[in-house]
Amino acid sequence: MSTIVGGEYDEKKDVTDYFVFPYGEVSLPGKWEKTAYNQVSRQQFFKNQNSISVAIAFGPLNKFEFNGDGSLKGFDFVEAYFKWEAEYSESLGIKSQVFESDKTKKYMIYRFYGKHNDDIVDNYFIVSANNGSYSSYTIYETDKWTESEKIQFLKNLLLPSAE
Repeated sequence: MSTIVGGEYDEKKDVTDYFVFPYGEVSLPGKWEKTAYNQVSRQQFFKNQNSISVAIAFGPLNKFEFNGDGSLKGFDFVEAYFKWEAEYSESLGIKSQVFESDKTKKYMIYRFYGKHNDDIVDNYFIVSANNGSYSSYTIYETDKWTESEKIQFLKNLLLPSAE
């Protein structure tokens, strides 16, 4: 399926919009610059003025080896996605921690952390699946936000009315 990708900083609203039509869209609070794109993971990377890095991915549910037939949907997909990522991370010596999961709203917030080779890993994720598409938002290792600020930032991206 063809996609249309776009978005830009809206100075009046002070948000950076990003979309991958027909799979998803998000508004990042503040000004964020696109840095890199990973074709394999479909992740668009952004960095803000405080050097905090996030990645955003949208796409169809059937583009993963664990769901090639597209049979997993909604929260079943989210759980399988986490398990798939956690198994790989654990094979590298990286631990996982689930903070929150919501079967009704079809999302999970979790963290992968530890040390791999000489790299410190401490990444926070929120993954959701709705209407045949998934959304994944990641905050990469930073000590500029507390754990609760990271979790709230992710929730606000997925559920803008969350408080």
